[in-house]
Amino acid sequence: ANQIPNAYLFTGIRGVGKTTTARIVAKALNCKNGFENLCKDNFCDNCEAISNSSHIDIFEMDSASQSSVENTRELIEFSRYAPTSSKYKIFILDECHMLSKQAWASLLKTLEEPPEYLKFIFATTELKKIPITILSRCQRFDLTRVMPEELFRYVKKVCNLEKGNISDEALKLIVKISEGS
Repeated sequence: ANQIPNAYLFTGIRGVGKTTTARIVAKALNCKNGFENLCKDNFCDNCEAISNSSHIDIFEMDSASQSSVENTRELIEFSRYAPTSSKYKIFILDECHMLSKQAWASLLKTLEEPPEYLKFIFATTELKKIPITILSRCQRFDLTRVMPEELFRYVKKVCNLEKGNISDEALKLIVKISEGS
């Protein structure tokens, strides 16, 4: 329907793929082949740059180390300029629960009325620390643990592809220790 949310929120335990999913969404939104024909093997320039974390219009911020209001003001200033080489400018804020109250407050106006070209993707392990004013403006996705049987089959497949020599018992132990992450 060509209706894309202004903000996504990915939540779940450590290691379930929140940041990876954020990058995949960024690729889907900016792929030169369009949403219906996303790159699979031969990446377009945009998908390649996003994979390498070098795309000029995709800004990824580790909120654990950049949690101040000054950091979010820089984002807001950067958001005033249209994307240079893609359809959307996308801000991925990882560990967003670490942002200060003042930082969230400074983001709120931009989140409420973003320019058409701007999208936010938030990732967090601690949903309860996100202000309700932010939650209500996001499309939320709760990422769950991977089931042990599925994880075992996947790890075994990778081992076979890599010609690895490991017993099923060792793989089962790895899967158990991962706790679905």
